[in-house]
Amino acid sequence: MKRIKSIDTIRGWCIAMMIFGHMLSWWVRPEDYWLTSFIHGVIGDIAAGGFLFVSGFSAVISLRSRLTKAENSDLINKNQVKNEYLFRALLILIVSLIYNSATAIGTLDPSNIWKWFIPLTIAMSLLIGYPLLKTSKSFRLIIAVIIWVAHYYILSFFLPYQGQVNVFGILFYILYNGVGLHPILNYISFFIIGTVIGDVMFEIFLRNDQKERRKELKNRFWFPLLIMGPILILIGVFFSFPNFLKHGTFSAMIYVTGVLLTSFSILFAFEEFKVFKAEKNYRFFYFYSFYSLTIYFSHNIIYFIFLKQLNTFTIWIAVIGTFTLLTLLIRVVYKKYHTKFSLKVQIAKLSSGILKKIEVKKNKIKPIVVNN
Repeated sequence: MKRIKSIDTIRGWCIAMMIFGHMLSWWVRPEDYWLTSFIHGVIGDIAAGGFLFVSGFSAVISLRSRLTKAENSDLINKNQVKNEYLFRALLILIVSLIYNSATAIGTLDPSNIWKWFIPLTIAMSLLIGYPLLKTSKSFRLIIAVIIWVAHYYILSFFLPYQGQVNVFGILFYILYNGVGLHPILNYISFFIIGTVIGDVMFEIFLRNDQKERRKELKNRFWFPLLIMGPILILIGVFFSFPNFLKHGTFSAMIYVTGVLLTSFSILFAFEEFKVFKAEKNYRFFYFYSFYSLTIYFSHNIIYFIFLKQLNTFTIWIAVIGTFTLLTLLIRVVYKKYHTKFSLKVQIAKLSSGILKKIEVKKNKIKPIVVNN
């Protein structure tokens, strides 16, 4: 299946907006923090939800493509493909916990070792969501909605036990530590929805005939998404207005889903019908997409540059300047080192390498036959 550049665009936009949001949190002085709150309300959940959506989409496309190749290959089998997926998810989990541990040391707060920053949410979504990939698309959509609804009841039950050393307090810590971030029970639904859209796209692109493929895209992709997306946006906006701008609310989750479905369908239409020259126009976001995990885990080094010093005017100069320098740096790294600095590529290679070594060891062990 061909690479869908619209997904790179969304992932790149999400990581860029996360960096932007962190700049606002770190650099804007307290008296101007209203600007940070407003922009976080507008883009915060879209960026976070988009990251999970793209992760689900990419995971299922990669898995289905590898499984299809395994059917006609003597070099790899389906069990190896499934194990690669799980190893990759476990490695992302390990890297996420290392990042959290560094945060715990930096903040002198051991509870931050398990905190729902985006990488931990992605890793757990990959692991928890794997069994769901064997189920139907309609079942997954139902599960996504059920999780969203159940999440708010579960949160309201466990919230009074926050910080307590008992069973309910521990469960709150596991499910919601960093409740203002991206807890699994609220954000895994974006991942699940991403897997559904990914499966639809994969099935459509199995068709070799372009006319048939575009007919399928129209009936099964553009038509449903361009109807459902705007409807969800309207429901999210007007349900408990203006809660759609408040982080983690049910209105925000519905609104973000609508924005993601609508924007992805439009972007892919532009890509498919070559409305713009994709190679030139999407390149900026491609770089940020390619190095998304690397950038996320390393961008904290800019924390102290303008710590709580900038006002509503100077913050924009700092943001533009930082993104200009960062983009130039990424371009240089991409041209000179390419995959060497891509953490997600290195994780994929490492998981594949570990599995190959395991397979080699298995093949070397021969059963001992005892003759009576």
